[in-house]
Amino acid sequence: MAGISIIVPFYNAEKYIRGSIESLLSQEFPTDDYEIIFIDNNSTDSSSEIVKRYPRIKLVSESRQSPYSARNTGVKESVGRIVAFTDPDCNAFPDWLAEIERAMADPAVSVVLGQNLMGNDSLLLSMIQDYENEKEKYTFSSGDGRIYSAHTNNMAVRRELFDDLGLFVERDRGADVIFVNGVVKKHSPRAVEYREAMKVRHMEIETPLDYYKKVFIYGVSLNQFKDVANFQAISFSQRLSIYKNVITKKSYSYFKSAALFILLFVGALFWQAGAASARLRPS
Repeated sequence: MAGISIIVPFYNAEKYIRGSIESLLSQEFPTDDYEIIFIDNNSTDSSSEIVKRYPRIKLVSESRQSPYSARNTGVKESVGRIVAFTDPDCNAFPDWLAEIERAMADPAVSVVLGQNLMGNDSLLLSMIQDYENEKEKYTFSSGDGRIYSAHTNNMAVRRELFDDLGLFVERDRGADVIFVNGVVKKHSPRAVEYREAMKVRHMEIETPLDYYKKVFIYGVSLNQFKDVANFQAISFSQRLSIYKNVITKKSYSYFKSAALFILLFVGALFWQAGAASARLRPS
């Protein structure tokens, strides 16, 4: 039995999928102690053909159009005691699986989430990255399970949790947050850990505009599932505190501090636009 099963759903991901595969095959981890499962969610491009070139990868299909349906199919096909999730546009760092195993060595931890780096290290994206990482550390050290978020592009779960809580709710977005919310509710916030050293690089986010597009989608998503899960977005005062932590810890100049503030303000506008869009959609 594999120690860790890696689950990667994909839909028309030919631009990035090869990089994702290579990063997973290059892990600094015993080869016979992890399996890799890619789930084709009705791709019409060459993504599936690319995956087939790698005999080490198990390729399965899911016809229901939903990344969480695909992830559930992957869980059912997997055998690992730990199930790790990432996306086809993400490249895992070489020690990704080792960091997951280190986190799971603590029996109190049932879910571990890692750091998502931007697609490149440009000045503006690196500042956004500093803020996002500080926000995750703040969130998961707070002990307040209501503000715990989740992201299945860098997340690992003990298999018994799926037996305990069931698989992901099959919806387009937000099922990872709903799942983590269920973990916190049934167990405790201590069951969920954020591990900064567990890294993937989100290759799709190459510019601040790419980041803002994601923020817009998160605004839509939150307003579609907030009544399903006991989730609460962090407040303005909490965000301000996180911002102050960043500029202090990173020794930002006045110029960089002002630039980060503007970047975050624009992000808040995109998030609000997404939330407004969700409210206007028919239920």
